[in-house]
Amino acid sequence: MMKNNLFASKKKSNSILREIIEWIKTFAITFILVLFIFGNIISTTGVKGPSMEPNFFEGDRVFIYNLGYYFSEPKRGDIVILSKYYSDKGLIINTITVAKDLINNISNMITKNIEVKYIVKRVIGIPGDTIDIKDGYVYLNGNRLEENYVKGQTLERLGLSYPITIPENKVFVLGDNREESLDSRDLGLASYDQIKGKVILRLLPISRFGKID
Repeated sequence: MMKNNLFASKKKSNSILREIIEWIKTFAITFILVLFIFGNIISTTGVKGPSMEPNFFEGDRVFIYNLGYYFSEPKRGDIVILSKYYSDKGLIINTITVAKDLINNISNMITKNIEVKYIVKRVIGIPGDTIDIKDGYVYLNGNRLEENYVKGQTLERLGLSYPITIPENKVFVLGDNREESLDSRDLGLASYDQIKGKVILRLLPISRFGKID
């Protein structure tokens, strides 16, 4: 009788262990799938700083379409998320990058050491365009841009010499708050490899929820 009880107890323990393992496997697969989606298809991010005012403000939450430039190239006027650093791309690499970003974000929350790795900017010039900046305005292919969405004047910085013609696989980006933005005037032209995705929707605040034109 005691032997049967021990056998039943062992069988029950094995059953519980198998169930725990199955739960762990399910969680791991789900977690990897979520990382894959956020790395390669869709993701969200928060806006930091005033560089995109008056159109995006600190704390705004935006929806990013990461596949946006797998099938097409950036267009003038697109709002994009850029990595400040060059990085390789690929389905697996993107997934690993998201995992690293998650770990870094958790670490930063604990240490209070906030590192801004991604920036939100507007595409102004694409390959073949000639950009000039003078008298506080941007000139695209010889014509002054009518930019009713900007705040402040657009002044030259030390990053580039003007006029400049955009080469292949590069874009010229600016923040909408021209006097408070770190952009191509400081960092130089952005490579396609630096573009994480296209901002297509504002999620928060709810009062300003909507599609990004």
